[in-house]
Amino acid sequence: MMKIGPMHSQSNQKVKIAILFLALLFLWLGLNYRQLYSAWAITTETRRLVNLAAHDTGEFQNPPAVEDRFDGRLSSDFWKFTSINGAGKASRELAWHSAAIVFDHSLTIQHFPDPSFREESPVRHKPAADQYNNVSFIGGFGFRPSRSRDVVLKFTSQVDEEFYGTAGVVFQPAGTIQEDGLIVKPFDMFGFSVTGEETSITGINGPLCYLALNWIPAQVEPLQVDTQSLHAYEVRLRWISQTEWLGIVKIDGTTQCQIPMPSFGPVEVHVWSDNSLVLHRPRRWWEIGPAMDLKYQDGGDKQFSLGMIQIFEEAR
Repeated sequence: MMKIGPMHSQSNQKVKIAILFLALLFLWLGLNYRQLYSAWAITTETRRLVNLAAHDTGEFQNPPAVEDRFDGRLSSDFWKFTSINGAGKASRELAWHSAAIVFDHSLTIQHFPDPSFREESPVRHKPAADQYNNVSFIGGFGFRPSRSRDVVLKFTSQVDEEFYGTAGVVFQPAGTIQEDGLIVKPFDMFGFSVTGEETSITGINGPLCYLALNWIPAQVEPLQVDTQSLHAYEVRLRWISQTEWLGIVKIDGTTQCQIPMPSFGPVEVHVWSDNSLVLHRPRRWWEIGPAMDLKYQDGGDKQFSLGMIQIFEEAR
């Protein structure tokens, strides 16, 4: 009988240890894939934006100031298009499925109970999941800050007592969303957002100062304001360098948030209200960080209103 020498036994032991190590590594990667993907997505999108800004040598001039006071209609000078998502389709009408746009000396986005919600699919497809009910406005196109001038977005806003889901007024890179409702660029945004009590973004709900890169919350800070009362908001973009900006949110003239951010290039304004249900999952002992789940909800009636909105450049 052939004897197995000590060298061979040691070699087998090393192989078993290597296999065990790889198995544990793959298990750890599988348990942390969402956290690892989030970190990767933020890093790669930041790098992409910085690279684009660093190679942008073209001359640039901001458009004239523009505003909308919602006098019975939308201003064609301010807005490029609107879109309502529902039942897996996108509509350009003022009312579709379980949402509507209403004018009454202000702009009000209304949501209603969705009678088909339980039969609709939550699976994402183009332009959106069947269960996703959303109203979006895209406008204020083509502004960006410079060494000597900030870009300023001012608006008044409030929500009703039954508010749920999310809504907001943000800057995003120009051309992010097409008129057919399709998102054709990485979804980057900075500005004001508000969530219902049932929704939590990085463990925070209510009014938020929000920077997202490629859909992932990069930095989120709570804002101290009663969103059920009408307040004056300001979202300001300030040039720090060719590749870096400073995002600022003010409420009733008081600065509440300042977040460094990569340059977005020319931006557009995005106003939305939807039925998203964002769930924050705290870090468990085997995880490198918390996680986030995105679902949809049939929350019934709710309203998100704007009293006015204007965008302009302002000397620093």
